[in-house]
Amino acid sequence: MIAMANESKSPQAHLSANAELTKLYDTQPYTAYTEDLEFMWRWTIYQDHKLVQEGCSLTLDASRRAVNHVLAFFNVSTQK
Repeated sequence: MIAMANESKSPQAHLSANAELTKLYDTQPYTAYTEDLEFMWRWTIYQDHKLVQEGCSLTLDASRRAVNHVLAFFNVSTQK
């Protein structure tokens, strides 16, 4: 399930509230994080510190694939 987000929380505000985040991607202007909620992994993508996409996956690896897929849609290269 993928949902567009209307909120503008910054990742820094989320990071301070929850230190259990795993950074998946960090190349300006995009950053992406995932967090283990024990029953699923919630992932979020920020552009210029504004939430632009969020979703959930069953595994950490699936979160990485989902984030890469969304970033590819935004024409962002995730290859290093």
